[in-house]
Amino acid sequence: MRLKEQFSIRKIGDEYMMVSRSGSGLDYTRVVTLNQTAAFLIESVEGKDFTAEDLIDLLVGKYSIDRELASRDVQNLIDTLLKEGLVEE
Repeated sequence: MRLKEQFSIRKIGDEYMMVSRSGSGLDYTRVVTLNQTAAFLIESVEGKDFTAEDLIDLLVGKYSIDRELASRDVQNLIDTLLKEGLVEE
């Protein structure tokens, strides 16, 4: 899968958001908030094809967590990205 290119991550204060880029700027009517971990994962695969396993490996490598927990967290993120139309399969 791959993140759609018309979305970018913005950090506003302590919050991370995926915002849709329109032709002339950012469209703040289309915003998805992210936690710091989700922002890390998305920034790590931005512009690249990736799999759930790639995201799990990133989580385990950065946070030294159990693969089972990482797998659940990644699946939740992927479900959200798919629901919001932020990725292409």
